[in-house]
Amino acid sequence: MRPISRSDIQVYYHSALATFIAAWDAYINELVRNFFDATANPLDPKFHAIHSIARDTAERELQRFNTPNSENTRNLLIRYTVYDPIGDWIWSARNMSGVAVRQRLNEILKVRHSFAHGFSIPAYAWTQSPTGKVRFTAQAINDVDAFFRHLVAVTDEGMKQQIQTNYSIVVPW
Repeated sequence: MRPISRSDIQVYYHSALATFIAAWDAYINELVRNFFDATANPLDPKFHAIHSIARDTAERELQRFNTPNSENTRNLLIRYTVYDPIGDWIWSARNMSGVAVRQRLNEILKVRHSFAHGFSIPAYAWTQSPTGKVRFTAQAINDVDAFFRHLVAVTDEGMKQQIQTNYSIVVPW
């Protein structure tokens, strides 16, 4: 068995990054759908009518939603669920302010966009090896994984709180 080349390792890292972004996009789509499922009240005909129109409008927007950067994701959530994640998108354990978290999310999307379209990977602190060469490292991929795990956890909790506060519904997630 021959060792994996650096070039092949980079391909695997690119695939991992693309998978994380696809999972983030799918998560945001499902979060919006879950919001509508959790807040439905078919026993109130007037509310149900408006809720159904809003759900259908959100579903059409989700079909067009394909760049889940911080601005697009925040705008989608505010517009269709009234949940603003901006106050939740911090990562104290990694000393990342809200601005830093949003910037990192946007950087991850830009990196994915660059290699998907054959451009050079942008030089960010997390896309460089210890020697300064722009490439992915195992640590960078592990950090992206941890980043999205954290972002999903705080977004879930924020949405849960928003539903409980505004609809007096306790959601199971």
